[in-house]
This record gives sequence, structure tokens and C-alpha cells, in this order.
Amino acid sequence: MSEKKLPYIMQCPADYGTSFWRLLWPQLIINMRGLARVGHSQMFIRDLLQYRAATAIHIQRQTKLSQLDFFKKVHDIKKRMSFRLIYDIDDVIFTQDMPDYNLAKRELLDQGVYAKEIMELCDEITVSTPFLRDYYLKNTNQKNISVLPNCPPLFWIGDHFNEDRILRNYRTHIAKPRILYAGSSSHFHLFQEGGEIPDDFTHVKEVIMANVDKFKWIFVGAFPTALINLIKAGIVEYHPWMRLDVYPSFLANLQVNMCIAPLQENDFNRAKSDLKFLEAAALGLPIACQDMCTYSIAPIKFRTGEEMIKRINETLESEETFLAASRRARTLLEGRWLEREENIGKYLDVYCYPLGHPMRKYV
Repeated sequence: MSEKKLPYIMQCPADYGTSFWRLLWPQLIINMRGLARVGHSQMFIRDLLQYRAATAIHIQRQTKLSQLDFFKKVHDIKKRMSFRLIYDIDDVIFTQDMPDYNLAKRELLDQGVYAKEIMELCDEITVSTPFLRDYYLKNTNQKNISVLPNCPPLFWIGDHFNEDRILRNYRTHIAKPRILYAGSSSHFHLFQEGGEIPDDFTHVKEVIMANVDKFKWIFVGAFPTALINLIKAGIVEYHPWMRLDVYPSFLANLQVNMCIAPLQENDFNRAKSDLKFLEAAALGLPIACQDMCTYSIAPIKFRTGEEMIKRINETLESEETFLAASRRARTLLEGRWLEREENIGKYLDVYCYPLGHPMRKYV
């Protein structure tokens, strides 16, 4: 196929981390394989010539009035051209369904109505999970919604798996295993105002504090406020968030033995992607996940803090149980590498054909 015949895709990414998972890493692979020509801009392009050859425009989590005004103009342009307008979202952004402990709730106040209108201007919405698809089917008038799961790139995190190192770390820390949680401050209530409200660690923080002699707890990115004195004393280990390019190697060198992924039961969390499982599995680390649809793929699950400790003990009981859990997680990940034809093919399906078109192969 000559370059002139390749589909031409324009992307409008949102924030730093999510844009890589949802748009920029897929863009890189599509371009490297010569499957389409994909570019992006975080500036609103007003030159009509930029849209003339476009096959699709993929916009990510636009929520402001100024963005609505711009995409109304793009929608008018679309009537005279043949491109498809696609909206990407990987979270619940309607604040009535966001938990109070999430810092983004305040930032998004009154923006949901603008986001909803932009979604309904588009030909299709792409989301990260089936729950999120059903949520927006129920809460918008947009009926064309496809699931593009978050998939880790092999080139980013795949080369950091080393079973010999994992086993060596297990043996080194057998007396006091190292247990990791890596996540943003959006999971914690930081006592910005008022009293304490339940967050994603409310049901596990007591057992974490009760087991500081048995396990070395490690937090990367953020931590529950209740642990601050333990962190200051060095009893609980804390590291600030790392740049995306060094994040996999940083985690791989922390000598972690197992990870945890607690969540509060709410629709915001049910809609979330299973990134924490994917990252842990890519490194060959067993991970105990909240027993929710969010982590349906995860083989090790818990509901309460006591169950979480029990699952950790069961997994780390012996080299055999530990390695079995590590290998199982890595095996479950194999179908999710972004480079797989069926995963990158979902993007091409969405870019080139409307939902339900017979030429769609994967989504």
C-alpha cells in the first residue's frame, strides 16, 4: 500500500500518563509498522487544510466549555469532509459518580455537561473497560461505544522481567517480604478539609499498620495519611512518583516480592482499568487485587484487609507457591501486550470503520 493511501489519523491527547496508554503508544506502533499515518497535537488546530485528508480524529477526555466550543466547529467541518470524530475516555468523569476523596472531583465540577455534549457530537466513544462502556451507554445519548483495553507495550516494560532476580529477591527478603503499592494520590483522602472520609485504603490501612514488623510496606507515588509517622520513622518505605521512561526499571530494582491493589467498592472504581495488575505481572510480581470486576483477570483477590494479609501469606509461603503465582500472572498478561496484532488492530478498526462495519476484525 502506498503512503498516500494510508489512513491519516489526528489525535488530541489529554494528560501526561493516560495519553501514553490510550493514544501515544498505539500511535508509535501504528506508525512504525506503516499501518497508518498518525499525528497528534495538544493545540486546537483551526486550519481547515489539516482536516481535509483526515480519516479520523481521536480526542481524549475533553471537558471544558472552550473545548466544547472548538469541537462544535470541528463537527461542522466534519459535515463537509469524510473524517470520523472519536472521543476517548478511561474514567468516570461525571462528578455525581466520583468519590469525595478523589481530588479530580473538585476540578471537574460543572464540566461533565460539556464533556457529555462533546461525546454526543462524536461518531463514537472509545473506553478502557466493559463497565465504562455500559456506564456511558446509560449516562449519555451516545450509542456507539467500543472497548479499547489498556495494553502495556512490550518495548516499555516487557524487558524488565527476570525470574532469577525475582527468586533471588524472594530468598533475600524471606524474613521480611517487601510489599509494594504504586499509585497516585487520587486513591487517598488527604484531609484537605473536614474530617476523614473513606478512601481506597480505609479497609486495609489498619492491617498494614498491624503488620509492619512482618512486612516491609513500600509506597510509590502517594500513601495513606495514617502512615505518615511510620514513613517519617523509616518503618514504611516511600518513594515519589517516577518519570514514565524510568518507571519500569525503578520498580524492577526495588526488590519487591509482591504487590497489592486495594479499592473501595464504587462505580468509579468498577469502571477503572487493571493497570496495577498489568504492571505487576509484566515484572513477574504476584499481586493481590480487590475482588471487583476491575480485576477480573487477577487470580489473587481479597475483599477485606484480613483477607489481603492471608493472600500475601499464602502466596509467599514457599518458593513453589511464590513462583507459581509469578508465572501465572506473567502468563495471563501474554494476551495483553500492545504489540499483538489483535490489540493494535482494535485501534485501526475504530479509526477506519464505523461500529458494526463488516470490515472490523477485532472490536
